[in-house]
Amino acid sequence: MRSRLRFIVAIGLAVVLGGGLLYYSIGGTMETYAGPGELTSQKTYRLNGTVAPGSPKDPAGQAQSSEGLTFTVIDKENPGQKITVLYRGTVPDQFKDGREVVVTGTLKGGTFVARNDSLVTLCPSKFTDRPDDQTPA
Repeated sequence: MRSRLRFIVAIGLAVVLGGGLLYYSIGGTMETYAGPGELTSQKTYRLNGTVAPGSPKDPAGQAQSSEGLTFTVIDKENPGQKITVLYRGTVPDQFKDGREVVVTGTLKGGTFVARNDSLVTLCPSKFTDRPDDQTPA
């Protein structure tokens, strides 16, 4: 009787831990990638776009403060679409004007409020042809 109870408790614990692992591993993939023109305030998004020239600044006009970093993201496919992003956390070394970024968060009052430490910069060299890859015309 006692070994049966231990077995049931062990199976129950394994199911709970497995369910938690599944929830947390799939949770990140459930967020929708979107550009600045596709955002609504109903969901969490991974915003993908390019940092607008001259835009990285904190709410006080400085590079970054305790309130966070504010910058504008421009849609890569439709440059007329843009949105202001409020970000708090570590800023990658590669972050600068014109760099493609991905940041996770939600739209609140016309500003995209990013999760802490969710800013990722994409390396442009990975997405362009190398000079020696071009074929002569």
